[in-house]
Amino acid sequence: MSPENFPKSEDWLPLLEWGMELLINPSPARILEGFEAWNYRNKLRPQLRQLERGKLLERRGSRENPTVHLTPRGRLGALGGVDPEQRWQRAWDDKWRLLVFDLPIRSQAPRIRLWRWLRAHRFGLLQRSVWISPDRLSRSDLPLQQVKGTPGDFSVIEGRPTLPESDVDLVTSAWDFDEINRRYQTVLDFAAKGLELGSTAETEPLKLRQWLAHERIAWLAALDLDPLLPEALLPKGYLGREAFEQRRKVYQNFTRFNRTTRPVNGG
Repeated sequence: MSPENFPKSEDWLPLLEWGMELLINPSPARILEGFEAWNYRNKLRPQLRQLERGKLLERRGSRENPTVHLTPRGRLGALGGVDPEQRWQRAWDDKWRLLVFDLPIRSQAPRIRLWRWLRAHRFGLLQRSVWISPDRLSRSDLPLQQVKGTPGDFSVIEGRPTLPESDVDLVTSAWDFDEINRRYQTVLDFAAKGLELGSTAETEPLKLRQWLAHERIAWLAALDLDPLLPEALLPKGYLGREAFEQRRKVYQNFTRFNRTTRPVNGG
């Protein structure tokens, strides 16, 4: 089966995060039996073993009646490598941090490594060598080793914008929220399709596997560009939180539907 037709092991993590861990109820053995049959039928067992080897998944309980749980590492993987809710809910001290750098031009490699570090840490670009973040930043946080720089190559400025600039102006200047929202709209479109797939017993396993793989790609693409700012700084019309909640709803719906419609023998 081609990669397009069968998702990577990690693509199952959201289903486990918002689905399988909800299996604790008065009849866990019955549900697990149904899941095991579905597991065999859809060739999921090798995927689960791979997740266990990667310490993303663990089984608890007796050998005869195990339950499936994500590890903390697995839960973070299910969310895309970062917890959006935690990021949105973090406190902000009303101060911005501007990182200004001046690296030698003799080689582009250090600049590329620095750019990747800034993107990975969700900094926003104000100007070519001026990046911004709402989070505290100390010199010990700077990637001096990666870029082979010195403390003198960087300046960290902390403060508030003055009129006519505002927090809103800084946010919309430093991050491309039009593109971010376009990516989240794709996630929302996949969520609508997922609700459709999860509402009928006639859904083919192949369609579900393809949906899992493509939905995760869309989610990671949106998450990669999103700075996940504190709630006080989220711009008007931001779709990230809606996409997150709809995604959760879809995966929970898959589990609820599986409980009420799939017979014990998986037939």
